[in-house]
Amino acid sequence: MAQKTGGNARSRLHRIGSLFSNQYGRSTRTEGSGLEVTVVDTVREVGRDQWNGIVDRSSRGSVFHRYEWLDAIERGLEYTPKHLVVTKDGNTIGCMPNFVVGIEKTPFDRLSSLYPGFGGPLLPTDTDESLERVLEEVPNRCRGKTIVHQIRGLDMSYLRYNDALQSHGYRPYRRECRFLLDLTKGHDEIRADMSRSRRRGIEHGLDVDYEIVEEEITRENLRRFHRTYERVMDRVGGDVYPFSFFERLQPMAERLLLLTIRIDGEYAGGMLEVLDTEQDSVHGFFAAVPREYFDDHASELLYDHVFQWGIENGYETYDFGSTNTDFEDGVFRFKEGFGGRAVPVLVWERGCSPLWPLVKAGRALYWPYYT
Repeated sequence: MAQKTGGNARSRLHRIGSLFSNQYGRSTRTEGSGLEVTVVDTVREVGRDQWNGIVDRSSRGSVFHRYEWLDAIERGLEYTPKHLVVTKDGNTIGCMPNFVVGIEKTPFDRLSSLYPGFGGPLLPTDTDESLERVLEEVPNRCRGKTIVHQIRGLDMSYLRYNDALQSHGYRPYRRECRFLLDLTKGHDEIRADMSRSRRRGIEHGLDVDYEIVEEEITRENLRRFHRTYERVMDRVGGDVYPFSFFERLQPMAERLLLLTIRIDGEYAGGMLEVLDTEQDSVHGFFAAVPREYFDDHASELLYDHVFQWGIENGYETYDFGSTNTDFEDGVFRFKEGFGGRAVPVLVWERGCSPLWPLVKAGRALYWPYYT
């Protein structure tokens, strides 16, 4: 069973030498401080224990910063990694994961920390100087078709870096939001705070002959879920992550919750949740319920089940994932109906090429609310 284990306990940081600074990419050293910033071309160059040690030490560390999530992106999505690692006197003290991903509707790329998921720098010690060195190194990683660096912070705590980021040319924009549901108030109050339509959906669904099962994270179960997920995303015109990404998530099975709903004995879809024990949150990253089960309220039943699961396993929030900020959008209204609190997704962008202002201006033509 995928359960929260260990709470907020921080494991001991495993130290590593900086010998890879001379083996991989370019490193920068600050004279007299002992600080070096190195780019590594895969998280595997650093190693699981060393990388996750930084995540465990940082108050802003999340499941999306962890070695296993980054490795799944590298191997399953084949995005080009450009991870920055900070060392001091031979000891690893910070990092910022980055991937090169395409900019929508253009031939150009962006360097993103982090996508998919949420990233940003993890600098638990020597923060001021480490942040300065990391931000100075970023333009060296944006060359050719890569014309902008983007940071997607997980929560409001990343506002602490806003002034430093803007002083280095980063500009915020707000095109996405997330709905966060407070699980600590208990299931009865969560139900009471839902919209009438969400409550009625759950009530009507309870009259259906249904069963919700927590599945093992096996290749077969992931494949079945992915087939339905692919159908649903094709119908709504969304981007589809390949099965190779889901398959590469298996090493982090203890941080995944795969739910299946059966109605009248037939498979009716499911949800793949990402468990963020660092931040005491359950992330609703992937949902797949075919249209033919909408009238049975399969989605409402799954969400209601995972809320109860999160409460029983000690999580504090349920995160519905990113959505646009248009109150007339159906996905926005559906998530809003569960009673969660809307919070902005914190994103900063820094142009690293003379082409960036042109691309940004063109982007505003098809995303009029982009700032």
